[in-house]
Amino acid sequence: MDQLVIGCVRRVVLVCGKFLLRILRWLSISYWIPAPRPDPPDALNSSKWGTHRYIKIHDIKLHYVEKGSSSKPLMLFLHGLPDFWYSWRYQMHEFSQDYWTVALDLPGFGRSEPPIYSITYKVNNLARIVCSLINALGKSDCILIGNGAGAILGWHLVNQFPEKVSKYVMLGAPSEAVLQQLYDRGAIPLGTLLKAGFLSCRADILKYLARADDYSLFDDLLGANSKPQDLEAYKYTFAQRTALERALLAFRENFVDFFLEQYEFRVRKSSNTPGLFLFGEKFCSIDPEEYVPLLVHMYRPLETRFIPRVGHFMHQDNPKMVSKIISEFLREHTNRPKRSIVDAPARQILVKDVCDNCYGKEHSKPGVAHHDECANNCDGQEHRHIFTKVKVPISS
Repeated sequence: MDQLVIGCVRRVVLVCGKFLLRILRWLSISYWIPAPRPDPPDALNSSKWGTHRYIKIHDIKLHYVEKGSSSKPLMLFLHGLPDFWYSWRYQMHEFSQDYWTVALDLPGFGRSEPPIYSITYKVNNLARIVCSLINALGKSDCILIGNGAGAILGWHLVNQFPEKVSKYVMLGAPSEAVLQQLYDRGAIPLGTLLKAGFLSCRADILKYLARADDYSLFDDLLGANSKPQDLEAYKYTFAQRTALERALLAFRENFVDFFLEQYEFRVRKSSNTPGLFLFGEKFCSIDPEEYVPLLVHMYRPLETRFIPRVGHFMHQDNPKMVSKIISEFLREHTNRPKRSIVDAPARQILVKDVCDNCYGKEHSKPGVAHHDECANNCDGQEHRHIFTKVKVPISS
């Protein structure tokens, strides 16, 4: 009993101490005034990541970085919020031998010109801009890769403009239609909704909070293992005039429509575009088992893979694994015609669990199990849960 009391007292002292330290930091002037960043870091202009280009689409001057030959198939990358082209540097370096890799700064982000009207940030308008960009680059379609909010935009493109997407890979975020279903079911945690509602407020305090502690927001997003030059690239980019305000504006424009519009259900087109969805532990505190089956049911053919121990930017947290899985997916579907969506059942793979005793190890001998809780088909990397569904057309 005495040990329990002592333990409780220690915990109270620890919590109170951390709270007081946080109060002292908030009262410090330096906490609210970030360091000046007049010059871009070398990482943003390194030729290793590609060549910087500009193009005018719908009267908006867009910036993008390209690497690889334009004679090869186009691989187009869409970033999320708050993010910009630099997020895809590892994947551009990896795939530029076989594809023309293009990482876009969406309107108002990075070096792209901000739109005149905020309505441009709505997902359906951004989708039209991306389609026009594909045409302006001289291509009829592309391999589309998106992360976070860029994935939400990517799902919309696959749904509304399937002729522009030959294959696609979405990271982290389900589609807007699936999120709306989760909301209707009450599966989105209240804390997530409150946080989103707070970010949608037209309050100047939001930009000050984002700048606090010298943009520590990006220390949290990029993780403890991020390189100093990468952190500086993000902090410099979003320290530019109105950069944070534009990111918040883009979020605000689509947050309101989330409760009013159902774009993906309004003009549903049949699609048999091969797709891959990569997800981590949780998206906005939502259990993957809540939304992954909905995605698989909605977008066919779709493969899903679980990436362990990653955060919001999984393609930066574990670029080797992400690139390896994407490469395997692209090799499997290279030069393969689009399959009929009403023929034979197709196998979908959902990786849900990882055994710490097995992950990253090889079986020493064939037939020898690593661990009692391992699945029978454990390959030493992940446990694969196979389930089969009949493909049906996606129609209105």
